[in-house]
Amino acid sequence: MASSAAKATSVAGVSRKYTTHSQLPEEHQMIHEMCRKFADEELAPNAGTWDQKHEFPTDAINQLSELGLMGINVSSENGGSEMDALAYAIAMEEISRGCASVGVIMSAHNSLYLYPIDAFGTEEQKEKYITPYATPGPDMKIGCFGLSEPGNGSDAGAASTTATLSEDGSEWIINGTKAWITNAYESSASVVFATTDKSLK
Repeated sequence: MASSAAKATSVAGVSRKYTTHSQLPEEHQMIHEMCRKFADEELAPNAGTWDQKHEFPTDAINQLSELGLMGINVSSENGGSEMDALAYAIAMEEISRGCASVGVIMSAHNSLYLYPIDAFGTEEQKEKYITPYATPGPDMKIGCFGLSEPGNGSDAGAASTTATLSEDGSEWIINGTKAWITNAYESSASVVFATTDKSLK
């Protein structure tokens, strides 16, 4: 019986089976080698020091940006690398192997901040809240996702933060407290989980 690692998977009706990195498409092998080299040379030697000193690995994140990994699934129109989910999974695995903290920073930025705006935002919102956060370079901004609360943890159904539309309809007024938010201190924007109508909960 084949092992679970060797079982074929089906995505959009296309069957794929990868058991080793050598079986990956050439582009994905290149991503794997790039991320593996970066993890071995830049992350693993510094991970312990960052943890001990409670430091945010700013230089490492800037390098991830230059490698195109801080907007990996975002379209090129908004400054991203426009890679697929497989490339993201490969990159996350290798980056996290080198330093779990850097992996979490990268994951929260890509999956929890960029993705919701990319999937549900307007073109104006994408231009303002994605492009500066996905475009490689020293001026790239970092985003975060505000879900967890002091009294509810990460239980989305129990979240008590509310969002109320202002009287003139020009803005949302957020009322609540968030805690333990990855990237919060370094972020320039946040996707905030809030309830607009408590009667619907």
